[in-house]
This record gives sequence, C-alpha cells and structure tokens, in this order.
Amino acid sequence: MLVEISSPGNSRIKLVRKLQTRKGRAEERRFVAEGRNLVSEILERGLDVDFVMIPESLPDETGSEAAGLIGPLIDSPDITLCAVPDREFGKLTDAGEGIGMLAVVRMREYGPETLRALPPGSNLLVLDRIQDPGNLGTLVRTAAAAGYGAVLAMSGTADLWSPKVLRATAGTVFAIPFMAVKDHEELRELTAGRRLVVTAVDGGRPYYEEDLREGIALVIGNEGRGVSPEIMDMADVRVTLPMKGGVESLNAAAAASILMYEAVRR
Repeated sequence: MLVEISSPGNSRIKLVRKLQTRKGRAEERRFVAEGRNLVSEILERGLDVDFVMIPESLPDETGSEAAGLIGPLIDSPDITLCAVPDREFGKLTDAGEGIGMLAVVRMREYGPETLRALPPGSNLLVLDRIQDPGNLGTLVRTAAAAGYGAVLAMSGTADLWSPKVLRATAGTVFAIPFMAVKDHEELRELTAGRRLVVTAVDGGRPYYEEDLREGIALVIGNEGRGVSPEIMDMADVRVTLPMKGGVESLNAAAAASILMYEAVRR
C-alpha cells in the first residue's frame, strides 16, 4: 500500500527523526534500517516492519536497484510504503545519497531463555564497552559467520541499532541473537556453564594452546582500555595473541576474528 506524505510534521517522519538517537530507539524499541540491501534482508527474514519509506522520485527511477522492490511493496497488503519529498528524505539519513529507502523495524527481544535454547557447546561473544561502530559491526558479522550462538553487550558498548553499526554488520545482525547485559553479575548468570575467556596483553597463554572451539564465552574488551578488571577477575581462561616485529596489539575486531574462527578449525 502506497501512502504519499508531504508534511514534515507527519507522525511517521517524526518517528524516523526520533529513531536517529539512541534514546529514541530505546524508548520506541524500534530502529531505522537504511538502504536496499538491509531493507531486503529484513523483508526476507519476516521481521516486524512498521513501514518502508522512499523518496517520491524513486518509483520513476526504473533502472535503479531499489526501484525493483517498489512494485511488490506497493502491491503488498502487509507493508505500508511511504513516499516523501526527496529533500525531506535526504534529511532522514546520515549516509548521503544513494540510500533509496529505509524501514522502521521493531527490535526483536531476547532473554536468558534464548541462551538456554542454544545447542550444547555453543559459543557466546561478549562485547565489553566496544565503542567504534565499524568494530562493533565487524564483530557481530564475524560471530555470525563463525557460528557463534549469541552476542552479549556490556553496558558502555556502542548501540548496535545505530545506522552506522547496522551497515557495518551487512545484515548479519539479523542472523544472531543480541542481548544487552546490565552488569557483571548478570554476565555471570548468562554465561554459566561456559568458560569465560578473555584476551590479555600479559599473563595469558597463547591462544593456540587453549581449546576455543566450543563451550566458551569470549570477551573482547574496549579498544583503548581492554577488558575491564571486574571481568578479568571472573575469567576462567586468559589468552594472548603472540606479536612480532614490535607490534603491541591488534585491532579489537581483527584479534576477535582470529579467536572466533577457532570454532571452525578442526
């Protein structure tokens, strides 16, 4: 169903603006997905979409990739497609030109029962105050690719549902459960039955001497400060990545990728 919107004060436009902030997303339990690829992924997975929004000129751009979705959306009785003036649409995205469409989507809610339902031996990725959107997106993407069961984010971690992080995940965020963790005690409860593995600059065993293939909760710490002291004290296993040539450390996402892919090494 196609709805034409001309007023900047329209309630749907106001909602998209509100969802541009972390506070707004938390209050509404919704997020904005930008671009044809993410919107297509969301529609294919059957996520709960409030509406899809496009610039009013898009249906006339018959050669564009995004335009190929327009016909089916107009004909769908289950999706509301909103066409807004091009200038107004440009104000609703931080990604510049070429986005083509966006969707307002309800967040999936996960709880402890999600972890209990995972197959035996499933690994978890724990993000301890990861701040860079690119790192966060890559970490989630790699966890899904390496077959991890879920991602847990400690308080202080960047917002997964921000447009920049969503783009960095390339849609894989919809393939793996993601849960916020309020404190270290909740982390202890959620990871019970798994070995808590942390990366340490000093005092850890080389990662290839530990079995990281299954049954672990792998903690990746803040880009500048590493794993918090509280979680370090909780750890069952501390591992290091040997460095040569005067290199002091690896990027958080790069280090995590090496460790997570131990799950697929036989």
